[in-house]
Amino acid sequence: MSETSTRDTPVRESAGQPGEPPDSTDHPCNPMTRKHVEQYWEEGYTIVREVFSPHEIEQLSTACDRWKFVGQLLGRTWRRQNTVIWVDREEKESEVDTIVRGMQWPSYHDAVMDHYRTDPRLLMILEPLIGNNIKQVINQLHWKKPGSRVTWPLHRDVRSRQPVEDFRDLYPSWVQTGIAIDPHRSENGAMKVVPGSHLDFAHDPRNKSLYNVPHYEDDPRIRDMVLNPGDVALWNAYTVHGGGYNTTEFQDRRLFINGFVKADKCDRGEWAWRDGRTCHLHGKQALIQFDEVDTIAEAFYAGDRNRRETITD
Repeated sequence: MSETSTRDTPVRESAGQPGEPPDSTDHPCNPMTRKHVEQYWEEGYTIVREVFSPHEIEQLSTACDRWKFVGQLLGRTWRRQNTVIWVDREEKESEVDTIVRGMQWPSYHDAVMDHYRTDPRLLMILEPLIGNNIKQVINQLHWKKPGSRVTWPLHRDVRSRQPVEDFRDLYPSWVQTGIAIDPHRSENGAMKVVPGSHLDFAHDPRNKSLYNVPHYEDDPRIRDMVLNPGDVALWNAYTVHGGGYNTTEFQDRRLFINGFVKADKCDRGEWAWRDGRTCHLHGKQALIQFDEVDTIAEAFYAGDRNRRETITD
């Protein structure tokens, strides 16, 4: 496809009539309102406030701390099938610091993470957008240590939905979600988002010029995605976003990211819900992003096998 503007929002499939948010989004018990649905399609993102309570965020925070400690004990990037912990070594003055950057698929090993990845409120948020037969491709923790000079450059998540042929009709079938565990502010590296950028070009997953887009730093639409603990952010696979730097002395910026897709539009991923019924993780692991999931079952350090385990989203 050519990079011609597609500012007119395309017809999309929802739980109601195509192109029309269902009435259920106005239910007082549903955190996802019509305004959220409309903002998601018009601007490429939305924020649903106060989805999770302080005691629930405390549970997630404790689980995050456990996995960060595991990463520090491991000391290097480590993988077992779909689960990977990304660990860097950062030189700081006369010391070398062990930095746990992120982790993919903790939910195979952690009941708390598994619970919240399929929390019924997430289904209520997702259903008006992609229905209730849903697979999950991303289950990820991010830490952004105070003072760290590492961040996520501006990009579109379409770059990571590979191979392209395994993800069909990605634009209306994929939703990325992020549960804020800490306050997300400009000073501690809040995600930056460019509203409307999901409609700047034709939705061509093979167009690599859409993947990494540092020039959007100068776009007048760019803004910080300000979140409080318990808020849930949603964004599209074609929405330009990235991270800021954590310039604080003590405030971490932890985010629990879960990426979902219509089951009939994707050949990869673990089931999250079938006909609205929760699917927990058990048995053989699914093909997701680690192509050797069926052939390398043992745990290993990436460096010992000369593997480059790049942080993906």
